[in-house]
Amino acid sequence: MPADDLQALLKGPVAPLYYFYGENTRLLDDALAGLKKNLFADAEADFDCERFDAQAHAPAAVLMAVRTLPVCFKRRLIVVQRIDAWEDDELKKLEPYCLKPSASSCLVFASTAEKKKLSGWLKKTGRVFACANPRWDSDVRTFAQQELARHRKKAGPGALALLCQNLDGNAQTMAGEIEKLVLYCLDRQTIEEADVEQALSVGHRTTIFNLVDSIGESRLDYSLSCLKQLLDDGMPALQVLAMVARQFRLLARARDEGPQAGPARIRQLLGLKSEYLARGIIKQAGNWSPACFGAVFQELASADRQLKSSRKQGRLILENLLLRLAGLRG
Repeated sequence: MPADDLQALLKGPVAPLYYFYGENTRLLDDALAGLKKNLFADAEADFDCERFDAQAHAPAAVLMAVRTLPVCFKRRLIVVQRIDAWEDDELKKLEPYCLKPSASSCLVFASTAEKKKLSGWLKKTGRVFACANPRWDSDVRTFAQQELARHRKKAGPGALALLCQNLDGNAQTMAGEIEKLVLYCLDRQTIEEADVEQALSVGHRTTIFNLVDSIGESRLDYSLSCLKQLLDDGMPALQVLAMVARQFRLLARARDEGPQAGPARIRQLLGLKSEYLARGIIKQAGNWSPACFGAVFQELASADRQLKSSRKQGRLILENLLLRLAGLRG
């Protein structure tokens, strides 16, 4: 489903049933965010929004949820991920509901591989969309332009061409690469070819990721050494901080998933390029207790305020940040 089709979907009335399948989890996330906005505007909807994972939940739990009346809104949003984990006999338990859905719920199914039976039922009472990754060079180019616009950035022709050469066609990982580029060009709206070469080059990436990995692993001496090299090479302190903050967002999300989430799940959730990287995130996340992340993000916010308003040197602010983060591990 192209992004343009998604926009048309979100402008229409909310259907009682949706089925999104395909490898483009980025598009699925956008679809769910759009449905939530249509149903709940910008209000919190904890009581009227539930998520299920077919690998962990039975059809009976989903049926109970969709038949529960809304608490605060006119309709509830029920999302069932990895629906392809259910065998056909389990899936068939949902057929009567799919053919006659409740008007007080919006039930959304999601899977990588299409379940043909489910598609057949929902085409009668709901909407079915294929969420495919960008397939052609023109699709990758359009995706890159849309992601840059999402961050209020644009790229010159040469920069855009070079960026597209560095993208692998997976929407989630491409979004992650573009986010790195955006963070590198934090203070500028237009991205140039040299920015792409620096932000996404192997040598530069190794240095910044050595830093964030060593922080995640609480290797303080090496973290301080990497920080010195980055700053000596001219990377602005705010860009370094942005990359550190991004690493801790990844660690926090992996920690929230718990030890039962394997590398494949974490790779998909975080948009990582390989399960090798996902295993590294899982290992690092295990070094930090769930309770410490609140303090971590407070320290990151404090460093951000200091870098933007204090007369202290950026190097000193970041060195102090690394020291304080090292004391929070637990």
